[in-house]
Amino acid sequence: MLERLLQLIREGGSFDVTRLARELETTPEMVHAMMEHLRRTGLLKTYDPGQSSCEHCALGSVCDQEKKKQETGHLWMYEEK
Repeated sequence: MLERLLQLIREGGSFDVTRLARELETTPEMVHAMMEHLRRTGLLKTYDPGQSSCEHCALGSVCDQEKKKQETGHLWMYEEK
């Protein structure tokens, strides 16, 4: 399941945890746990667009901004090792 999650992330785009959970046939809580594990192992890192608004974010064209406003959480980036 971790490999499939990494594959989805490598393919790019914007995913919320609910969508990833559906794709992986698991729970959002499991997706959070897997992403945290991948962060600890250095395969994912938190994306910080800075303190600017969404319109200045590099992911603005692919991010579901309305959905993001409703949720709290992180943006993640795949870190090539």
